[in-house]
Amino acid sequence: MPNILIRNLPEDLHARLKEKAKLNKRSINQEVITELTDWNESVENAENVVERSKARMRNAAKQIDRLRKKMTLFLSAEQIDEAIREGRK
Repeated sequence: MPNILIRNLPEDLHARLKEKAKLNKRSINQEVITELTDWNESVENAENVVERSKARMRNAAKQIDRLRKKMTLFLSAEQIDEAIREGRK
């Protein structure tokens, strides 16, 4: 199994890791591995959420394109604004 050496670890970070390890009845090494594993899983989950969101956006864009093709008349934003202004007169 690979090893890693961390140099110049800030004292406050070391103290927090040590305290958390003590609370969880783990060694500092085990605590660091747990923290890194949790962080990695959260990154993977975030990446999955982004990918699902991108897929939903692609599907929505396709649906919009299909609807636009079905429309006999498509008004621009300017035309819509003008119609609203005319309706308010």
